[in-house]
Amino acid sequence: MFMQMIPLISISNGKPAMAAPLAFVVSVSMIKDAFEDYKRHQSDKKENNTECQVIDRHTGRFAPMMWKNIHCGDIVRVDQDHFIPCDLVLLSSSDEKGVAFVETKNLDGETNLKQKQA
Repeated sequence: MFMQMIPLISISNGKPAMAAPLAFVVSVSMIKDAFEDYKRHQSDKKENNTECQVIDRHTGRFAPMMWKNIHCGDIVRVDQDHFIPCDLVLLSSSDEKGVAFVETKNLDGETNLKQKQA
C-alpha cells in the first residue's frame, strides 16, 4: 500500500487506491477475531466454573471443587464421560489392568480413543 504513494513506481499516480479495500478487509478480520476470542473466553469461563471431585487435604475425602481452583498436586476423581479441562496424570483406573481411554478431539481433532495406562 505504501509503495503506491510513490509516483515514480505507482500505477495510480501516487494515490493509495488499495487503502480502502485493505482497511475494510483488516477491519472485518479484526471484528471476527474479537468475536471469536469473546466466545472462547465465555466457553473457558463456563468450563472453569464446573465442579469436579478433589481429595480434601484435611479430611482425606472427596469434596466438590471448581476446575479453576485445582492446583498442582491435587488428586482429582474423573468419572466416565466427563471432560477434563487440564493436564492430569493417571494414577488409577476402575479397570483391573489400570487402563483408561481418553478422547482428545478438542486437542488434535482425532475422534478415536487413546489408551492410557495407570
